[in-house]
Amino acid sequence: MSISFARLRVLNPSRAARRLLWHVLSIGSVSRDEPEEHAGMDKAGWFLFRVKSGRGTVELPDTSLELKPGGTWWLLDLSRSRRYVPAAGSRLVTMSVRFSGPAIDTWRDEIFRGRSGFVLGAPRQSARLQKACDELMRLAADAPAQAEWRMHEIITSVLGLLYLAHELPDSAQAQPNSPTRRVVEAVQANPLRDWRADELSGVAGISYSSLRKHFKESQGETLHAFLQRIRLEQARLRLTDMRLAVKEIAQQLNFSSEFYFSRWFHHATGMSPSRFRTMLRG
Repeated sequence: MSISFARLRVLNPSRAARRLLWHVLSIGSVSRDEPEEHAGMDKAGWFLFRVKSGRGTVELPDTSLELKPGGTWWLLDLSRSRRYVPAAGSRLVTMSVRFSGPAIDTWRDEIFRGRSGFVLGAPRQSARLQKACDELMRLAADAPAQAEWRMHEIITSVLGLLYLAHELPDSAQAQPNSPTRRVVEAVQANPLRDWRADELSGVAGISYSSLRKHFKESQGETLHAFLQRIRLEQARLRLTDMRLAVKEIAQQLNFSSEFYFSRWFHHATGMSPSRFRTMLRG
């Protein structure tokens, strides 16, 4: 009984790719004839795979998905626990790509919406995903010039496919010059600022209580959640730059100390800044 990673290629993306681009962390085949169990947040990124041979299940915190060969693909969020279980007498072989990027948490909110994983089974989806993975495999093997940028383009196209497949609503539902839109653009233009209620209502041109109401209706999240999400995106982005000390990042984000920044980051993500950096290294 064993689990073999002999045909899995592990990549080491450049610092620029980790900071700016979608990047591949591993790609290839894994075979199992015994259960393979992972705790949540043990690896960075998402896991897109299909079954080459064998049968089984993948057990997630919120569901159990049947695994079998064919045109079906599965996408898992690796921040959640999972357990791959081959069927009795079956050797489960999967073809997969694990990838990540600086904006992955924002995409997670939109794509997974609280789920641990889901199935992609439409024929057109399957063909496009297979083509994307074949090209990523070639790039990983040949490492041609500008390979990381091409990988970024391919993964972006895959995410676009997932976005359209889920028929996700436009996140910017507000009118171009609405109070909500003015606030969104002001915050995104100056994401490091410690925005106060009076400043935001001034940008919006309406009272703060009215702004909160309109923001929730048009954006689908509270104003506070939006501000925290933007701040967290900036924290993650800066943590990808290993030249910056955690103390420096805390100062850039207007925290009074490294301690309070680390506590806030742990509360928001479930891990410390140092643990997050360890995951970034693969």
